[in-house]
Amino acid sequence: MFTMLIDHIGIVWFSDSSIWRILGRIAFPIYTFYVAQGMVLTRNRKKYVIRLAVLALISQLPFSLLFDNSNINVIGTFLISVAAYYLMEHFKHTPLRFLFPVAAAVLLEQFHFDYGAYGLLLLFLYRYVSGTAMWVGHLSMNLLYWLMYSASLQMYSLIPTLAFAYAPKFQTRFSDLLHGYSTPRWLWRTFYPAHLVVLYMLTKI
Repeated sequence: MFTMLIDHIGIVWFSDSSIWRILGRIAFPIYTFYVAQGMVLTRNRKKYVIRLAVLALISQLPFSLLFDNSNINVIGTFLISVAAYYLMEHFKHTPLRFLFPVAAAVLLEQFHFDYGAYGLLLLFLYRYVSGTAMWVGHLSMNLLYWLMYSASLQMYSLIPTLAFAYAPKFQTRFSDLLHGYSTPRWLWRTFYPAHLVVLYMLTKI
């Protein structure tokens, strides 16, 4: 949440300074990883999808106003990606199941969802791949993204992926450090739309 806030502050007020965007590259992989975990661990898939849909709808207006564009916010990207995953798992006994993520990727690109098909691919990478293959896969995605969009700063998003890839080796150390602390669910669920509203209001002062 903190690095996402830094990223958005940089976009709005310090667009000429790259350090804000570099720190902000850390945010999306972290959110994507925990969405990938959440869609597997949730006890109610229907409610999980509904929560994402509600958050995407609530966030869209402040997102469009703050960034002055017609793109669909990143929660919408997660919604489409999670739906594609659930449909693919539901029809897992037929080869046609792969049509769902392909259709989702086309949808994300055609309707200008934030991060587009890149977000879908990263979520599936975190869901199905671990260890060295995880960060190598992410590195390959970033290199392609760099070539396609001249987005060299996206390479910094590899930092959290390296931690995710090798976290099991340090699990005990992390647990000791956090002492069982968990961010309240209400904060996770409200921070994205709330911070967009606050930042937009600040631009009007």
